[in-house]
This record gives sequence, structure tokens and C-alpha cells, in this order.
Amino acid sequence: MLECNPLQKPLPYYQQIQQSIKESIFNGTYKPGDRLYEAQIATFYNTSRSPVREAIRALVIEGLLVMDQKSQISVYKPNLQDVRDIYECRISLESTAVELTAERATEEQLQELEKTLEETEQAINEDKPETIVECNAHFHEQIIQYSGNTRLKMLVEGLNGLIHYYRVLNIQGEDRAYEILKGHRDIYLAIKERNPKRAVDRLREHTQEDLKNIVHVIEQFEER
Repeated sequence: MLECNPLQKPLPYYQQIQQSIKESIFNGTYKPGDRLYEAQIATFYNTSRSPVREAIRALVIEGLLVMDQKSQISVYKPNLQDVRDIYECRISLESTAVELTAERATEEQLQELEKTLEETEQAINEDKPETIVECNAHFHEQIIQYSGNTRLKMLVEGLNGLIHYYRVLNIQGEDRAYEILKGHRDIYLAIKERNPKRAVDRLREHTQEDLKNIVHVIEQFEER
């Protein structure tokens, strides 16, 4: 039985609930396919159903929760077609972003990318999976941001919920964290060399490797 977990004040309640549920999905507290109930969640957070309903609606839009025809809510269960569809979008959008970043990034921004790589390596050496995932996400977010294309950034943000979920899956596997870091270093070097074509090639290779690993993880999950 879950104990009461009172909410803090700074953010609207529904945003706090939304973030908390999201973290529970990412850390595995809520498993794929688990049913969620408004009443239980409201009791857990000691709040009314209204902010719970708003939080659930936002998470359905993000794709992390699914509502069936009977309005029953469950945690998103990854499937191969979804993964391939989203990674096709990622490859297309991030290829444009990395090309622009290789052309436009300032020296300060290059230093920030390098700093993220150093933080990733430190997190790997200290065996901190959550930090590794955050560093992975941050590196790609920096590339999007440094492209200078606001519309492109908005398009990617629409996929961020599921992309982050897949990143959590992606670090599963022997030496995956080091492979991800190597891919990021290759992308960074191409950006630093101001070589847009090579940056696009390295990003595509890196993202295809991510997709291959996630497909493998999901296939193993489906066999259980």
C-alpha cells in the first residue's frame, strides 16, 4: 500500500503529478501495461481528482500513458513499430539540427558540448544510470538548441516523452553506455571540425545503433 506523499506548492498540482508519474514510469515503478486509477493517484498525492485528470491528459498527449475506448488508463507499452516510427522522425530532424550546429555553433557552445561528454564519462565511471540517461538527453538537446532553429526544436519537443523513455531502455546491454559515449564523441568531433556532412553521417550511424539496440531489448521483453 502506497503511503501518502503530500505535494509541494511551487508548481501547479497537475504538473507535479505529471512529473512524478513520469519519473515512476522511467524508473520502472510503473511497468509497461500497468493500469492507473485516478482515485488511487489522488489519494496518494492527497489531492482532488481534477489535477490528476489534467496530469493524465498531458501524459496521454506525450504518449507515456494510453487511454483505451473504455477510458481506462495504462502505462505505454513499447512496440517495434512505434520505436521505428519515432526514430525515423528523430533521424530526420536531428540530422538537420546537427548539420546546422556544425555550421553555427559558437566556441562557447562547443565547450559546453565537450563538458557534457566529460560529465557522461564521469557518470559511467561512477555507475550512475539515471545520470547517464540525463547526459545522453542533454547532448542531443544541445545539438537541437545550438542549431538556432526554433521551429525544429518545437517539433522535437513533441517527441521528447517517448524519446526519453527509449533512452532508458537504450542503456541496457553490455558496454552500451560506453558505445553511446563513443557515438557522441564522434558527432562532437565532426561538429568541432565544422564538417556538416560528417556530423550528419556520424549522427545517423549513432542513432541507427540506438534503434538496433532498443529493438533487441524490446524483442527480449516480448519473449518473456
